[in-house]
Amino acid sequence: MKVSVLLFARLKREAGTGEVTVDLPDSATVRDAARLVERDHPVSLGGCMAAVNERYATPDTPLSDGDELAFLPPVAGGSGRGHEDVRCVVTEEELQLGAAADFLVRPGWGAQAYFVGTVRSPNKGMDVDHLEYEAYPPMALRVMHDAVDLARERYGLGGAYVAHRTGRLRPAEASILIGVGSAHRRAALEACDFLIEHLKVHLPVWKLEVGENGESWVEGSTGAPTL
Repeated sequence: MKVSVLLFARLKREAGTGEVTVDLPDSATVRDAARLVERDHPVSLGGCMAAVNERYATPDTPLSDGDELAFLPPVAGGSGRGHEDVRCVVTEEELQLGAAADFLVRPGWGAQAYFVGTVRSPNKGMDVDHLEYEAYPPMALRVMHDAVDLARERYGLGGAYVAHRTGRLRPAEASILIGVGSAHRRAALEACDFLIEHLKVHLPVWKLEVGENGESWVEGSTGAPTL
């Protein structure tokens, strides 16, 4: 069977390509595909997560012909599918707090809460020139919507606006914007905090930091089983 393999962030640079096709036996698993990729390309997949058809998978997950398998380094904490109460976006355009407010301020939602994350400099005592953000957009949008669904179940939200930027960002530019609307203040505050903490672990986004000390990938987290 043939499986399409996607590589992101440092993996893409190590391998010299972001996508390969592998031939595998019918009984092959994610781990088998990883071994084949490592055999044929100068890349190490140890400690990486995997996703099959845009959903996190374990190393023992079986594969089928035509699957899309993505290998994901630990994640560093266009447009999305629409919904009248939820909007999720992955974009290279500047993030606007006003866009979130326009979406979330409604008569039935008496409380809104927002979080904006910006590029920091200095970081660890070193000046930062810029960050390069890379994402797996289809899966990022799915993770965003799943996170909002969890927040709505737990806190009774009215709606949410989640946006993440990709590409080159300078210090003080916004990289992530999270907003929620709810009938009551406590639910809005708690749901916003939940989304921040959940997405920084699960969202497939990576950061390459460039500054006075050269460039390096920002250390990330793994919210799923790894190889």
